[in-house]
Amino acid sequence: MKKWVKIVLYSLLGIVLILCGIVGYGYYQYEWKYDVNSEKYQHDVGYLSPKNRDFTPNFKRCNDHRPRGYYSSVGFNIFDNNKAHFKRFIQSNFKSVHYTDHGMLNLRFIINCKGEVGDMEVNQLNNDYQLTEMNNDLVEEIIQLTVEKENWVISNNKSDNDKYMYLIFKIEDGKIVEILP
Repeated sequence: MKKWVKIVLYSLLGIVLILCGIVGYGYYQYEWKYDVNSEKYQHDVGYLSPKNRDFTPNFKRCNDHRPRGYYSSVGFNIFDNNKAHFKRFIQSNFKSVHYTDHGMLNLRFIINCKGEVGDMEVNQLNNDYQLTEMNNDLVEEIIQLTVEKENWVISNNKSDNDKYMYLIFKIEDGKIVEILP
């Protein structure tokens, strides 16, 4: 009878160890394997360096989790009204009178649960997708219009994930002709 009890106990111990291993591996895959805040992943899609905080020095993320929309800015409610309203807001408030630039202005940033924008990365590209320098006033004007709080969903829940967002402004003759995605 003692041998039978030992076999059952060792079998249960084995099953518990296997289950712990499966749960631990799942936790690792979900929580740690793709830690975007780690310096070793600084060249991955969606990584925004904390060094960019000079854009909004008091910007704070609502939580430490990976932002929603990590690879894309679609699929969840991010614009306060909708994307069409955002585009109309940008187009109606952008003063393009004296700009002659061509190319694309790529903005990547985080929106926290308060609707504040921070950790922004700005890339200026010509039509051949090469880095270029656009008129500083044009870039600043587009950034200031983009970060307006009324453009983004504000949540009262501090546990909400921050949201990753990217926008590409296609510019021809100093005018915004398209906002992607």
